[in-house]
Amino acid sequence: MAKVKMGGIIFTDFYYIDRDAENSQFLGLGNDSYQVTTIQVPSITRLYGRWTNEDNVGMYIEIGIGQTSGGVNYIDSKNNLNDNNSSGVYLRHAYGWWDVTPSFQIMAGKSTTPFSPLNPSQLIGTRSGTNNLVGEGYGNFYSGRFAQVRGTFKFGKMGRVAVALVDPNGAARILSERYPSLHTYYPWGSAEGVDYQTNTKLPRIDISVPLYFGPVSIYPSFLYQRRSVDAIASVPNAADDELDTYIGSLGVKGGYAGFSFSAEGNWGVNWGNTRGLIGTSAPAIFSAAMLNADGSTSDTKTYGYWFDLGYKFGPINPHVIFGQMNSDAELSGLDIDTTSTVWGFSVPISLAKGFIVRPELMWYDDGEIQLEGNDELNLGDYAIYGVQFQITF
Repeated sequence: MAKVKMGGIIFTDFYYIDRDAENSQFLGLGNDSYQVTTIQVPSITRLYGRWTNEDNVGMYIEIGIGQTSGGVNYIDSKNNLNDNNSSGVYLRHAYGWWDVTPSFQIMAGKSTTPFSPLNPSQLIGTRSGTNNLVGEGYGNFYSGRFAQVRGTFKFGKMGRVAVALVDPNGAARILSERYPSLHTYYPWGSAEGVDYQTNTKLPRIDISVPLYFGPVSIYPSFLYQRRSVDAIASVPNAADDELDTYIGSLGVKGGYAGFSFSAEGNWGVNWGNTRGLIGTSAPAIFSAAMLNADGSTSDTKTYGYWFDLGYKFGPINPHVIFGQMNSDAELSGLDIDTTSTVWGFSVPISLAKGFIVRPELMWYDDGEIQLEGNDELNLGDYAIYGVQFQITF
């Protein structure tokens, strides 16, 4: 029989950010330490609807509502945090499916891809100015939500294979010696790389094979994308080249008697040249391929990992979280290495049906940029202390 289900979630972040002087310089906020308290309704707030019919066809639509930009990177000359933020509505999910058989499903539309499906339990700071959500930029690769066509084959209760053909366009940016922050502090948000023109003949391919073994599940996945670099703006000697991105991911999740454990690791090259949410930390910025002085390109190697330990007793479910991300690049013979780290506590507490508060204490270390033959650039650290209110229906 046809069924319809509707629901929604409202998130309200109430938090305090404390950045040291080096981190403020890294973000272009000034030469001194920076502290701010803010209350925000980020655009992870959402409404959704789900519909299915008697022929095993269904659809799902989810709309995000709330603050879509802003944060400490958007302060004006009067130090007003909220003048330049904006609230709006945007599409998070819109996809449909047909269960051809009990074992095979065809899906088409916009949603998360099968790659890197796990996330740590960290939720405060989506609009902090450094995109602090589920550990992005500090160990986690969030697959993002993109247009795709996917086939999923289930083999009993043990697992399934999902293959998605994902839109390969976007993230057409490369880093070069024009990047002014290699040797001095600079407002990173305005110091982006060089745009380039590409051709894409094939869609990106994401493959996932989740396996279920009682209380423990394993999530291996892989993505691959190829783009041809035809021309790079303002670089007349840039050679035509093929630019590949590939990433392997392995996650594990389990629980027993109130205890829970989840972890995931990702390794690959040229993360910044494909779609996905990897944050705004230095390793995320330097995860794109490099444009050398002779016009050739060189791959950038990046890895990230995180783990999340939890224990639920009654309405309280505290989590301990740790994550780290590293990018290692070579630009015209110069080795660039940078690492970011996060650790902290997130404690969702269910006070009533549909009402959850989440105290969260997280410490972020943006590390250093290590330049071969040069002094290290200390990017500083910061902390976010706050509580999130979550209301669901």
